[in-house]
Amino acid sequence: MDQHKTVKKSAARYLLILFLQRIIGLVLFIAASGTVKSMRGIVYFSLYFLISITAAMIMYRGHQETLNERGKKHKNTKSWDKVLLPVYVLLAYYGIYILAGLGIRFLWPQLSEAWMYAGIVLYLISGIFTVWPVVENKYFESTSRIQSNRGQTVVSTGPYRIVRHPGYLGILIWAASTAMIFGTLAVCLISAVIIAIIGVRTYLEDTMLKKELPGYIDYASKVKYRLIPYVW
Repeated sequence: MDQHKTVKKSAARYLLILFLQRIIGLVLFIAASGTVKSMRGIVYFSLYFLISITAAMIMYRGHQETLNERGKKHKNTKSWDKVLLPVYVLLAYYGIYILAGLGIRFLWPQLSEAWMYAGIVLYLISGIFTVWPVVENKYFESTSRIQSNRGQTVVSTGPYRIVRHPGYLGILIWAASTAMIFGTLAVCLISAVIIAIIGVRTYLEDTMLKKELPGYIDYASKVKYRLIPYVW
């Protein structure tokens, strides 16, 4: 099998894993809620799969190499990311949907529908910051490491002109929008934990890049905010 076919197959495998994770999340939500007729659930998962399918189509058509790299495990992944990443995946792909479903089953108090509509808008914005950084940055891997084997360089175009970690900004917006759509205290709390994990990961990754990636300090002096424009 030639290199192109190998990359193409690996990219498709990575996308398949992502969709399986999303399907498991949906199944966990339905099992926890005991219904398929929840309005908030229908709204959320319709957006979830619509954006996921759109992102997959964009990435698979023109960025198979990035998908291929995102699906790999690397020995030089930072030790702190070997802890933070699995916790994030557990909460963001599974745990949050169990709590969202339980909130519906047991009729936990919810935010008003106005919050849900605002959450929908935020979710759509999060979709932009989910896809745009990956399209712009061929070094956008799943784990935190210096990609010396790939000749990693600083990326300063596209969303990287706004903040230094736009992909993480997308996750923050997604977590906030998910809390607003489902609207229960439990989902708000788990979203807050996810946001905290991303904040820590951003700080540690930014520190790593300043120490180990040539040109990053100069880039950081020009793009001053790590995660949230005019805040941090």
